[in-house]
Amino acid sequence: MFPSTTVGRQFGPYLILDVLGKGASATVFLGQRSDGEQVAVKVLSALAMGNADFRRAVPREFNALAQLDHHGVIKANRMGTIADVLFIELEHVPGPTLGEVLDPGKGLPLARVVTLGIAVADALQHCHDRGVVHRDVKPSNLLLRAEDDPVLFDFGLAQDAADPDAEPGRIYATPMTASPEQIRAEGAVDGRADVYALGVTLFRLATGHLPFVGERMDLLRMHVEEEAPRASTVGKHIPEDLDQLLSIALRKRVDDRFASAADMARALEAVDPDGLEHKRSGWRRRDR
Repeated sequence: MFPSTTVGRQFGPYLILDVLGKGASATVFLGQRSDGEQVAVKVLSALAMGNADFRRAVPREFNALAQLDHHGVIKANRMGTIADVLFIELEHVPGPTLGEVLDPGKGLPLARVVTLGIAVADALQHCHDRGVVHRDVKPSNLLLRAEDDPVLFDFGLAQDAADPDAEPGRIYATPMTASPEQIRAEGAVDGRADVYALGVTLFRLATGHLPFVGERMDLLRMHVEEEAPRASTVGKHIPEDLDQLLSIALRKRVDDRFASAADMARALEAVDPDGLEHKRSGWRRRDR
């Protein structure tokens, strides 16, 4: 018998106050512990509990998060089971996701795009330094503590160097932001896959549109085969240095992108978001 996780009911030590989000395999609830602390509780669904792959994914996600300690990354407090149902207790960030604040077809002020990009790149570098590649960077996986204070969450697809994927050849990615190497599924990827996804995300924030649009299979093909459009041809008033930066992040070959998220952050710091002057990005290429 699976325990009830209905709003207003008790789930182990947690009083369920609200539903924060729901995915294919799990639901995230706002829970209140007996000490009064409000936390996010990610609970695997009854259907997913019957799937060995989903059951393995929960400790993999927790173990990846347990290695991380950064203001821009969600904190995992504990993992366990309640009546044979797996759950992870996470830090509760009360803000909306970045995806929820975006208006269809509209971008954000470029100064804000750059600020958000620097913060996310810094959080990603922290992950990469510890052997964790997020593999699913997108607006809906970024919570906002404050207007320009993003928090990366949902590490369900993360690659952890300490715990290799159990299914080589599987595509671990969301088609909207998947890098070419993730789609080809030829083996482990590195942090430059997240650089690509951050490039897609910032392209959307700056222009109001994604670089590629289509059904799942079309999207996967375009990410692998088609060059991304220049942001300046899609959005208005994109400064030359930001335009070039996004083009570099979205290059097909991993060696042609920024060598690291830290390099991308430095390039973003050099951008003049108002286009009043153009500074050199100062990015460097990884040795080939």
